[in-house]
Amino acid sequence: MPKISEDIVRAVTDAAKIEEVVKDIIGERRQDNPGGLHKAGVNMTCLCPFHDDKNDGNLIIRPSTLSAKATGRNSYRCFVCDAKGGPVQFLMNAEKMSFPDAIRWLGKKYNIPVDDVPVNWTPPPPKPVPPPPPPMEIPRDWVSRTMKLAPMATFVTWYYSLPWSVAQISRMHNTLWQYCVGGWRDHRVVFWQIDADGVPRAAKLMDYEPNGHRNKMAHPGWIYNQDGCRQKLNPNEHTILKPLFGSHLLKRYPNATVNVVESEKTAIIMANYYGTLDTQLWLACGGLKFLQLESMQPLIDQGRRVWLWPDKDGIEKWQEVADKLGNDQVQVYTKFFETCWEPQDGEKADAADITIRIMGDPTFRPKEIKEKDHTPQGGDTETPCDPLKPKNVTEEEWFEHLDIMKAIGDYEMMHPELTDEPFLDTEELTDPELHRRREILRQRYNFNKSKNNGKKEDNKTD
Repeated sequence: MPKISEDIVRAVTDAAKIEEVVKDIIGERRQDNPGGLHKAGVNMTCLCPFHDDKNDGNLIIRPSTLSAKATGRNSYRCFVCDAKGGPVQFLMNAEKMSFPDAIRWLGKKYNIPVDDVPVNWTPPPPKPVPPPPPPMEIPRDWVSRTMKLAPMATFVTWYYSLPWSVAQISRMHNTLWQYCVGGWRDHRVVFWQIDADGVPRAAKLMDYEPNGHRNKMAHPGWIYNQDGCRQKLNPNEHTILKPLFGSHLLKRYPNATVNVVESEKTAIIMANYYGTLDTQLWLACGGLKFLQLESMQPLIDQGRRVWLWPDKDGIEKWQEVADKLGNDQVQVYTKFFETCWEPQDGEKADAADITIRIMGDPTFRPKEIKEKDHTPQGGDTETPCDPLKPKNVTEEEWFEHLDIMKAIGDYEMMHPELTDEPFLDTEELTDPELHRRREILRQRYNFNKSKNNGKKEDNKTD
């Protein structure tokens, strides 16, 4: 049998693309092939064919489309069995080909003449798809145990330091409690992923800096991979489900519009900022790769209105995902960025970054949008970023109302003995300007009706 020349071997290996080879052998992920190849950020992944793999994400494919400077470009590696190599090695290991046959197979695929020797290989019959292992259930008491450690988390310390209003400060602890935010002994925060039936399925452990930014040198960890937890949970024998962060609140708030953001941090900030979970519920997908039909289907089945809130630089990608879902109930929301984003926020800003900046800027006013209809087809017209705003109040009036509320909040902070009352009585206001604003608040929005318990209205005028 003639030897294949080195020039031909080099030409074949230079032309071969690992993602195309894996796609031909493993197939793309679809309903009848759940372990097939699919994107995972800039990389790709599938079930590893070199060991009895049951968990997606162990085998990482570094595609040929990456930058030439990217580490591991055009290669694969399994982080469980340590199988690694390029297109040729994948064929040799996955299909038991010899090296010459692997070169001939690739030469035929990429139209590179190798020799006249036929490839001594026939595709194996498709492997039967085994039934998936049972889904992993994490003991409920693990959730409560981590929640007791929440004050240890650097993220929680930063969260409490934000310039919240008085009303927002009063619900900070409850927001963390409702979302089951926990802590870990090394000061990481624990974001529990609990499904709509209240079953803990997974938990993401993330390391935050004191300034609220994620420590990018430390990759997020999963609780089933932590020392002492892996042996108890045995993830290799279970299917790992990752519901949207906050899914356990869906039954508690059955009529709420669902706003899906990318990070758990953003969901917590927005939920506490607005404080109206009964009408506007905030969930997090944890990354664009987790924003899939499986995670969105429960929301669609419930007939929920779902708004997708991408980061500033991710609008197009999130729109592509929404288009693939093909459901009018699920749409991308961009008005918040169009009215509130400023260049100082940066192109990678998310809703939480902008909201935190607005919290510290009492002079902020949203930009006007002209000649553009933001009403989603087949949906309501309520603006998710203003869930408390009465429908008959303009945005300019609403932001003036927020200024009034901030002034009242500042006054209550200086006079803690008065904070038992939801709103200050007019008789107790000594600042004429604050008195004037209080009357504007009463007359324009009539907020005092539910607070007076039927008492006669205050007849005092300015």
